[in-house]
This record gives sequence, C-alpha cells and structure tokens, in this order.
Amino acid sequence: MTEILPVSSDVAPSAIARNQRELWGQPIGLWVLTLTEGWVGFSLYGLQAILALYLTDHLLQPEHSGGVLGLAPLERFVSVLYAPIGPRAMAGAITGLFLALIYAAPLLGGFLADRVLGQTRTILLGAVLMTAGHFLMAFDWSFVLALGLLLAGLGMAGGLRAQVGALYALSDRRRSDAYQIYAMGLQVAVMVSPVLCASLAQIAWHWGFLAAGLGMLIGLVVYLIGRRWLPSVAASANSFSGTEEKHKRPALTSREKRTTALLLVLVPVMALGAVPNSEIFDGYLLWGREHFQLHLLGYEMPVSDLVSLDGFVSALCSVGVLWFWKSYARRRQDVSEIAKVAIGTFIAAFAPLLLALGAWLSPGLHEVSLFWGVAFHIVNDIGFSMYYAIGMALFSRAAPVSINTVLVACFSLHLFLSNLLIGKLATLLGRMSDVSFWLLHSGAALLAAAILGFCAVRFRELLAPEQQMLPPIS
Repeated sequence: MTEILPVSSDVAPSAIARNQRELWGQPIGLWVLTLTEGWVGFSLYGLQAILALYLTDHLLQPEHSGGVLGLAPLERFVSVLYAPIGPRAMAGAITGLFLALIYAAPLLGGFLADRVLGQTRTILLGAVLMTAGHFLMAFDWSFVLALGLLLAGLGMAGGLRAQVGALYALSDRRRSDAYQIYAMGLQVAVMVSPVLCASLAQIAWHWGFLAAGLGMLIGLVVYLIGRRWLPSVAASANSFSGTEEKHKRPALTSREKRTTALLLVLVPVMALGAVPNSEIFDGYLLWGREHFQLHLLGYEMPVSDLVSLDGFVSALCSVGVLWFWKSYARRRQDVSEIAKVAIGTFIAAFAPLLLALGAWLSPGLHEVSLFWGVAFHIVNDIGFSMYYAIGMALFSRAAPVSINTVLVACFSLHLFLSNLLIGKLATLLGRMSDVSFWLLHSGAALLAAAILGFCAVRFRELLAPEQQMLPPIS
C-alpha cells in the first residue's frame, strides 16, 4: 500500500474556506495541490525505489565510499543504532533510517509554518530544498548532504495537505472527496516513477536521481503558477500563528484524557502492524532481487518495478475496500473503526507468510516465482488499505477537538517507528534464514492485530465518541 506523504502538524480544524472558481465540481486550488503532491510523490517514490539498491551496488563499495562527504559519521551513527554487518546490511539500515525520518520531519516543518513563515512560504522553501536535494543525489560526494536537504524539504512541504482542507468550509461535504482525489495523485505517481527512475538507473544511477529531481522541479513550478488559487499567505499564517484572536483552549474531560492516552498507546502498536508494508522500500527489494525470478517474456524486470506494481494494486484495493465497507453497512450494522483497523492488520500479517512459503518451496537464488511476490502485494494492500486510511479516520474522529491537530499529526509517527524497525530488520538479511526473516514480519503484524482486536472489544465506546470531530482524511 502506498502511504500518503506525512502530514504536518498544522492540519487544523479551523482551516480557511475560500470562495473561488471551480473545475469539475472542486476548487481549482485542489487540482493545483493534487498536481503538486503528485510530482512530489513522483520524486520521492522514484528515489525510494532505487535508494537501497544504489547504496548496496555503488555508493558503499570501497572504490566509491571514500569520496562521500559525511558518510563516515553517518555510518558510525547507523552502526550504533543498528549494528549492521556488511554493505547490504548498512544499505538497509541507512534506507530504513531515512524512511523513518520522512515521517518525523513534518512535525518540525509544521512548527516553522506555525510560528515563522506561514504555510505557503514554508512549502515553497521546502520544495526548493527538495529539488536541490534530488539533484545533489546525482553526485556521489554530496549524498549525505542531499539526504539532509530532502528531509528538511519534506518536513516543510508537509503543509500541502493542510492547504487542501483550507479550501473548504468545515461543513462542506466535499472535503472527504477532495482528500481522496488528492491521494490519487500519489497513487498515479507511485505507479509511474519507480519504473521510469529504475530504468534510467540501469543506464547510470545518477540518471535515475536526476529524473526524480526533474519531477520535483515540475512540482515546484506547478505550485508557483497555481499560488493564486490557494489560501493567501497572510490568511494561512494568521490562522495558524495566532495573530488572529484565539479562544482559550478548554481543559480535557476525564473521558477525553483516557481517549488521548489510548490513541498515543496505539501509535507503537500500529507501528508493528505496518512492518510488512514498510519493508517494501527496503529489505524486500534487496531480498527480491536475489530470490525472485525476474525474467518475464524474455525481459529482465528490475526488482523496483514491484514498487510500481504495489502502487497499482493498492489503488485497486483502496477502491475495493471502500466499496466493500459501504456495501456491508447497507446490509448490516457497520463495524467500528478500531475493529476495521484490527481486521486490516490481521489480513496484512498473512502477506509475509506468502514470501516465507515461496522461500521455503524454492530456497535457491532467483528461484522464487513472481507469483509469490504478486500475492504478497495483493494481500498486504488489502489489509493496509483499511489499516492506514481507516486508522487516520479513527484518530481524526476520536481525538478531542482541542488537541485534534496534534493527535492527527501523531498518527504519522507510527510510520516513523515502523521504518526505524525495518531498518534493523533489513540488517538481518543473510544472517538468518529467509523463512525466519519473513515469519518475523508476520509475527510483528499478528501481535499488533491481537492488541488492536483487544482494544476493539475493550475500548470500543471510548474510541467512538458520540460527537463526530472531523471528516475522515482518506
């Protein structure tokens, strides 16, 4: 399942509604933001599809690593954190750390937008930093600097999603449809960019990174051209920085305090449930390149094409899951959100079992049929489609109004924790059997499903307050 890029901490329920021209029943600003986010996703997912492979095959090799500015301190830090052994384990650890920080950086970017620059200026600065970071990836010496710029830029650009909400009044029912349209821009990007960037990377690694950088540059141009259809800088800054009169935040009730505590406890639990999906951009690519039969109709398929396959499958699964639960609710009493999250986690836990079975039946190199890979993506994406989207809706709906913004931002931290964990798991490739490696992933998700199932029974009323907070962000 393709994860929606992390939201910054300034997704506020007091978003600004603006009267503006419409296109296909939605404000023009929505299409500007969707195109911008699509190109941001193009650049990021193209990078993620080749990062672990690039590190393993090129940058961490002795003939290249010596000339990389700042690589030695980075390796020392990663060694303390993960204790990797060998270039492949180090590649998996660095990739996992980078993917984890992607979901933590927007919290700092939100503070900058909140207190200093306002949303639009912060997003523009973030887009510039990301563009520079992508282009610096084209040179070995600047790899560490490029990662730093990319993380800073992603943190600042996280406010794009908040600007979607600022286009609508809180009572406007088009808000939830808008977020679905917005998410589709990412789904299209993840279907296209890994194939294109990986194909260019086969010619030369840096061509793949330049393609990702060009995509980010297009996104920056789209945002600059479309700024006139977005909430004004002054309005956004005033709304979030407090230059307008603010009402005193009410104290939390006893029930709200219990709900808040439970939601925070669920963050590390959901991190365990996300482990199978988070591994797709890290150890899964390294393992798949060595074990899958990647010849298809006489064509040797890059293993990164599986990321594009995952984007296509996840788009279909998202539509299918949405249709299923709507149909189910018409015939029977609807299932609570926490129960749906538990069910989705339980389903996703079976996906790594398919890879374990494929590795057990075909233990040699390049002997595992791609059937097992396709089956893994289908089962994982069915589970994660309800796990992620409905989990976001759960946090948005159950969180107390006065701290709704903070708790919705905290939801993305489960992906930060999950990617930290898979950075460690990726270092175990080659140090344990392939079957055990994938069983470990399945076990983590099953444990999370069991805890979530318990919460669905024990705390159902606590997580389903009578007063609805915000429309689900899908």
